Amino acid sequence: MLQPELITYMYYNNIINHCHATSQSVRTYDNVTYPYTMDHSCWTLISSDCYEHPSFAVFIKKTEKAPVGMMAFIGDQRVELTPTEQNKVQIKINDQDFDLQDNGFLFWPLDQAPVENKVFRNFLFKIIRRQNSYVLDFFPQMMINYDGNSVQVLAGPHVKGQNCGMCGDFNRNTHHEFLDPQMCHLKNGDEMARAWSLDTKYCSYKVTKPICT
Repeated sequence: MLQPELITYMYYNNIINHCHATSQSVRTYDNVTYPYTMDHSCWTLISSDCYEHPSFAVFIKKTEKAPVGMMAFIGDQRVELTPTEQNKVQIKINDQDFDLQDNGFLFWPLDQAPVENKVFRNFLFKIIRRQNSYVLDFFPQMMINYDGNSVQVLAGPHVKGQNCGMCGDFNRNTHHEFLDPQMCHLKNGDEMARAWSLDTKYCSYKVTKPICT
């Protein structure tokens, strides 16, 4: 898994980059920042590798207790981090609840039952809590930082030119960042928030998608 010194080296040598999403704006992997308004409460995709069988996907949505909630799929494992009250985040993994204390961690082993604050050698991902921030770390060279106010996704070179979602395509070109799932060009961040909404699952609200032009 990524170490702080390695992350710094890879970031400044343009090997990895990050996307940062708040409830009002997105900074894409290609360093374009745009505002948006989310007029629905469905999960909305910000980052995923655009393969037939994606290895990961990261979603955000509006919540009552904090600006944004976060859901991630790592392989076929679903991880949800949802604020329930001030400085309190509910962790659900495949609908199973976990409660990490400050400086606590959780490894998700490949062939055993998970145990909080126990290290496993063979694992799919791990979650670490540092005060009110949570880090989700998984292979290869992927990291998600979440604090209830924003979601930051650090992505490795395997995602370059292959990303889907509000974070852009990560092709190192700052033009044409507004693309929908059919690769149609959109006008602004508001259309992006509607186009990438997951309104067919985990949501009872039907989102009006922008017209493909």
